[in-house]
Amino acid sequence: MTKKIDLEELKRLYANPGFGFTDSELAERLEVDRTAIYRGRKKLEDEGVAFKETEHGRYRTDSETFVSNIAVSPSQALVLYLATRRLSRNTRLAKQSVQNALEKLALALHKPMLERLVKAASQVIEHPASKQREELLTTLIRGWTEQIKVHIRYRGLKSAKSTNHTICPYLIEPSPWSDSVYVIAKTTVWDNVTPFHLERIEKASLSTETFTIETDFAEEMLFKYTWGIWYSDKEPERVELRFSGQEAIRRLQESVWHPDQDISEPDIHGCVTWSALIARWEEMLPWIRGWGAACEVIAPKALRMELMRETKRLMRLYELETATVSPDDENYHQNRANQLFRS
Repeated sequence: MTKKIDLEELKRLYANPGFGFTDSELAERLEVDRTAIYRGRKKLEDEGVAFKETEHGRYRTDSETFVSNIAVSPSQALVLYLATRRLSRNTRLAKQSVQNALEKLALALHKPMLERLVKAASQVIEHPASKQREELLTTLIRGWTEQIKVHIRYRGLKSAKSTNHTICPYLIEPSPWSDSVYVIAKTTVWDNVTPFHLERIEKASLSTETFTIETDFAEEMLFKYTWGIWYSDKEPERVELRFSGQEAIRRLQESVWHPDQDISEPDIHGCVTWSALIARWEEMLPWIRGWGAACEVIAPKALRMELMRETKRLMRLYELETATVSPDDENYHQNRANQLFRS
């Protein structure tokens, strides 16, 4: 007797990035007869799933026409609702695409989440050049899901001119601290896997060449020590921050800011120390600045020096009296403590 095939599992496998599967490959993987795979694919087609034959006898879901039907529990719906509400309030993706996605997802949710998400869809902000951005993102998504190399023109934040790359898109990742989206890709220009900021990609076009993701690429290790999206080939550094003030400490303890974080017990002064291994502490600077005087950098030294230099620049900006001691001096903050807020 032929083993019964799970159509949802079959649908999931066909949707995987890559070149798809032959009936024989899936039959072996699912331990069923080839005929069962063929009949399963035809049944999925009858249900509205579109397929693309990437090579003779090899099929995958057509990424341009993929339709998904999902059924979620109330708790699962809440997870989707919170994520999409954040998207609707803080995104630079094309308005029409965001609206359509929110409206379709809303159909799977429960009241009152459904009404709120439909309302959010109607309030998505229109951004300049959204059509161009949508076309660019569509190209990158096709390159990512179908493993096709993409030609891009990219201008980095500090670059005076643009650079041409041919990239292999491994991932498309959001930044947890902003509305930024990054394409994590192998490029012909540099040896290492590199994050490309979506807003800095000026042009993108599909090549005619496919690629295979390197076997040693480990997504979970890539982002293990990142603060947001920046990673490094060097060993991560331990960042130590001392927090003071009841409100700041309470707010600090309310959230998990990093998977590796550790928060100490209060010391004799009521302060707590937050620490974590971080790949590149430069990415933390906006977050640290946001705490103001409630957060003191203890380590690493380079990060502490950067905040001390910035404090001196702020004093000059607001025409406060500055100390004569160099900001690179470890005792600098003690010498200028009584001067900073003198007014």
